Amino acid sequence: MSKDDQNGNHSEDFESIRFEATELLRLQFSSKRMDTFINLAEVPVQIGEMVVVSVDRGEDLGRVVAKYNPRDPVASITGKFLRKASYTDIANYEQNRNFEEKVLKFCRERISVREQEMRLSSCEVQLDRRKIRIYFTADERMDFRGLVRDLASKFHARIEMRQIGVRDDARQKDGQGVCGRRLCCASYLSQFRSITLRDVREQDLTPNPSKVSGVCGRLMCCLHYESDFYRKARKLYPQVGSKARIGKRTGEVISVDIYNETITLQMDDDEERTMDIEKFHRKRKPLKREPDSLSNSQAHRADTDNP
Repeated sequence: MSKDDQNGNHSEDFESIRFEATELLRLQFSSKRMDTFINLAEVPVQIGEMVVVSVDRGEDLGRVVAKYNPRDPVASITGKFLRKASYTDIANYEQNRNFEEKVLKFCRERISVREQEMRLSSCEVQLDRRKIRIYFTADERMDFRGLVRDLASKFHARIEMRQIGVRDDARQKDGQGVCGRRLCCASYLSQFRSITLRDVREQDLTPNPSKVSGVCGRLMCCLHYESDFYRKARKLYPQVGSKARIGKRTGEVISVDIYNETITLQMDDDEERTMDIEKFHRKRKPLKREPDSLSNSQAHRADTDNP
């Protein structure tokens, strides 16, 4: 058996034996990167545990954030579970976090020397230090082959450069949003959703970039959380300025409060009337149609032509 087979680096082999597994594990690594691994051991692993897994040409350590049934249609399997992290594994993991700062410092120096327009986001060193991932942002595609040679010569490891977007950059750097809480992307979001100005308009928010943008400069992810609620509300509540007939009186909708489930109308006698939306729909009646002036003129002409 080859070394690659022993490390379990062939995804097709995992697919053929996945139904023999105890479970599939979703792991998050230091850079917030997540991958799926197969657990062929008889004892299941608990969510939150730090475990060592096989990866391309070595071992890595991550935290279990989710578990799946082997029959669940999840993403491709990256490697296999090897063992629960020991004290030595944890110590090496912590040392690697300090080592990553050393890698980033050297990388910044080489970027400056080579005069490359790229901004470093983070670094992720594999548990056994055989592989180093460096994440960066740039305004355009970069040729970093010379930089990779510098890093490989210095640290004697396989170097992988990954150009990421500004949202991934914010996730890896972490921080606080305008709400004062930790960034959603760094705390629990597993994937980004598309956020558009439609989400802003549907919530009647001012499209001011300083109000609706996150630290990444893009529209805030939380704008998506209540989109469905606002879409349903727009179908249920009348538009401000529209007319409505309640009983024998007609009024104009002057305000809508979807949180308290009420609307306010200014009736034709200038009285302001606030009522809950359920009562509004129950008492609402069709508006009386105004006489069509064109139809009246046509009818008058027909009468004069046929006395």
